Amino acid sequence: MDGILNVNKPAGMTSHDVVSVVRNYSRLKRVGHAGTLDPLATGVLLVCLGQATRVVEYLGDHDKKYRARVRLGIETDTHDATGAVVAQRPVTATREQVQAALHGFVGKIAQRPPAYSAIKQNGVPLYKLARQGKEVDRQARAVEIFSIDVRQVALPDVEFDVHCSKGTYVRSLAHDLGEQLGCGAHLTALTRTASGHFTLEDSHTLDQLHDAFEGGYAERYLIPIDEALLQFEAVIVDPATAKRIQQGNALTCGREVSTPLLRVYSTTGELIALLERGRARDEWKPRKVFVI
Repeated sequence: MDGILNVNKPAGMTSHDVVSVVRNYSRLKRVGHAGTLDPLATGVLLVCLGQATRVVEYLGDHDKKYRARVRLGIETDTHDATGAVVAQRPVTATREQVQAALHGFVGKIAQRPPAYSAIKQNGVPLYKLARQGKEVDRQARAVEIFSIDVRQVALPDVEFDVHCSKGTYVRSLAHDLGEQLGCGAHLTALTRTASGHFTLEDSHTLDQLHDAFEGGYAERYLIPIDEALLQFEAVIVDPATAKRIQQGNALTCGREVSTPLLRVYSTTGELIALLERGRARDEWKPRKVFVI
């Protein structure tokens, strides 16, 4: 069983917890996830089964969309509702000021990751260092906010939709909003509504997946592996060429390719391999070969 599951992650579970549940349902060893969600968050979590675990890195490259709810006036050490309160200040901002501050984040920005995050420093996740009380110099990272749509301002609560690049922390966005308004803030709820072209509307709950695996129809929910690779150009090769590629030989493409990687299909439509550029101008060598 090889493919991708679009799981609607429930609140209170880690992404690893979801993988463990799916591994138990499917009775497969090779199960992994793309794009970690915090325990507080819900929504789209892509879980890969079998050979699909080999394309996790490409699923994480997609833009993300979220629906966020933020409480102004209270700051926490984790920047969300799971942390300890470190400051409380009155909220004096108006609805218009809140909207203007949010729209000011749209574009390319330098964002400082939360202290409680999975980013590693010298091989150690920042959240482990934070729990040990160690101060860590968190370098700002370049991210891009493509759009922010304010849904509701009912002070001290604010709800908005955000479309952002990979690596963006909505917790940090909430914190920075509080800093901008001078009152502090933290994230109280977060739902990932899309990861690339995978949407919340097309996701499935763990209960639905449980029933599907128990009923023997889980393959209906499996998304083909190449759905993670549609950003790369593709070629179709004859059976003899397909065999040579599967044996590790390079392909001479014979046409211009604008993407850094190249999908290769058999004449019957199966994904054979993902190729990368070789030393020669028109040489493409296997990067990942899939068993069919």
